[in-house]
Amino acid sequence: MGEKVGTRRKREVFLQSFMKHHKRYEYRILGLFLVLLIIYLFIAYFIHAPRGYYGSIEQPRFADPWIARTETILNGGLLYRDVFTTTPPLTNLLLIPPSLAPIYLGNVNPWATLSYMIYFSLFNLLGAYVLLYMGETKKEGFTAAVLFLLNPLTFGNTVLRRQDESIIVFFIGLALFFILKRKHMKAAVAIGISLLVKLSGGILIPIAFLHSWNWRYLVIPILVFLIVLAPFLILAGQDAIFWNVNTAGGQHPFQYRGVSLFNLWNEFHEESQHVPLALAASLLFIGVGGAAAVVVWKRPGVLEEIALLVTAAFIFSPKVHTGYFSILALTMAPLLKNWRAKVLYLLVGGLAIVADFYKWPIINYQIAFNLMVVTLLMLAALSTHLFFTKRPALQ
Repeated sequence: MGEKVGTRRKREVFLQSFMKHHKRYEYRILGLFLVLLIIYLFIAYFIHAPRGYYGSIEQPRFADPWIARTETILNGGLLYRDVFTTTPPLTNLLLIPPSLAPIYLGNVNPWATLSYMIYFSLFNLLGAYVLLYMGETKKEGFTAAVLFLLNPLTFGNTVLRRQDESIIVFFIGLALFFILKRKHMKAAVAIGISLLVKLSGGILIPIAFLHSWNWRYLVIPILVFLIVLAPFLILAGQDAIFWNVNTAGGQHPFQYRGVSLFNLWNEFHEESQHVPLALAASLLFIGVGGAAAVVVWKRPGVLEEIALLVTAAFIFSPKVHTGYFSILALTMAPLLKNWRAKVLYLLVGGLAIVADFYKWPIINYQIAFNLMVVTLLMLAALSTHLFFTKRPALQ
């Protein structure tokens, strides 16, 4: 009897010690998140704000359409019909919380900018926690989470550039977590939810199916997407088809936007030297198709394959915003096993942010183009290295 009590006591001590150690990683990540958030907010306040990057107090430069969309929702209106939007419905709902500050406190700085900065950054924290639990061990997950938070792109996009891609990055990360843990139903639903944030979440479908041959990945994401979108399609009709390739700014890559090489090239060349959109679209199909063929041939792992496909898409796509690279910041973080890869990973994030600032507000498209050439070459080298470097399988 005494031995049983002693054994039970030892087990309880071990579990308490384990939980204490287990929680320590969460606290460290939270601490690092808060430190980095404060640092980037200081950079925004003391370096970018005095230059008018965020506008004036009375006239914020980012008079976002999110505010009008939120007001429409709060007043009982219907997205797509009563307010123009080119984003999936869940994105508009998720942007209600940060939009409340400028609505109720007046559309003035700092609230009109700060509320979005902090809100978007919270998804960085959630993404870091996904990486923590995604690792085979807590130590591996913690290292990946730290690298993700330290990448200049992570907070550079949410705070300095004040963009919302961190939301889709989190949902893609959540879907990847379930895919790697082989929880196929949850993963399929998570992919469907990611589609309701941005259609780029659909890139997970072929990879997940290729690694599981589970029918759920071909049916459930589309079903989730259509069930949520159906009321908008019924009530708003054609206006709710936000992926229409004839709609400027819509959810499709067949348009010149952002820091894509094609777009930047066209910006500092005469019209006669512009890259035709049809040619750019063809190169996108060829580039991504070639990467997909390599993926089917080699199949090293889910994360490696996502990284290679997304890299190919960014190199050849006519439309690429800097925040999109945050998807790679998350998917590559668990794969980085040597210091050279880690340094390259951080450099890619830093250069992408600098290139974005040269595009705007500095508006030197040639320098931005040159920086993006270097960024994409480094990114191609990194994704190729990770793709062809063997590692213990996570899935």
